[in-house]
Amino acid sequence: MRTFALAFALAAAALLPAATAADNPQLVGTVGPGFDISLVNASGNDVRQLDPGTYDLLVHDRSAEHNFHLAGPGVNVATEVDFVGDWKATITLRDGRYSFVCDPHSSVMAGNFTAGTPPVVTTPVVKPKAITARVGPGSTLAFPAKLAKGRYAITVRDLSARDNLHLRGPGVNRKTGIAARGTATWTVTLAAGRYKVWSDAHPKLVRTAVVM
Repeated sequence: MRTFALAFALAAAALLPAATAADNPQLVGTVGPGFDISLVNASGNDVRQLDPGTYDLLVHDRSAEHNFHLAGPGVNVATEVDFVGDWKATITLRDGRYSFVCDPHSSVMAGNFTAGTPPVVTTPVVKPKAITARVGPGSTLAFPAKLAKGRYAITVRDLSARDNLHLRGPGVNRKTGIAARGTATWTVTLAAGRYKVWSDAHPKLVRTAVVM
């Protein structure tokens, strides 16, 4: 009887479905037939943020003029441009930023998302270089003749009630008042080229600065 019971239990166990590992979360990409490209999750929501991990990617490529190209940290998968149909891949996302594009039309068909917490990239703050400009007293005008391109904090000293200081060149057109006196600070970016510094009241009072 014990042998029969054991055999029956084994036979019953064999009829039960085998346990399988949980499926990976699914992402669905679609490109075409027009100039549309998208990436959604299993609920149909646009993908903006995902947890790092392994995902099953299903791509509906609906045009022979487009492709679906997903790239980012550890991932670089794409359909062929002339391929039309469904395409699958298993991808593993890491912390970082990912983009999906149609390669032939990447300027108008593109999207992106982040996985996990991308590293924060800090841009060092560069203080502007300090220089001085002056008009007056009398018929005098002072400004550096040569400068390197970049950001500058220009301390402008207007010491004349007859003249002003006018600076103009690539991307810059600043001036003080002719009758006004005082000190001002201009924060400007000087590009490569020639800059003219003069008095609007007396145009012959002029200097030229070369920025390299």
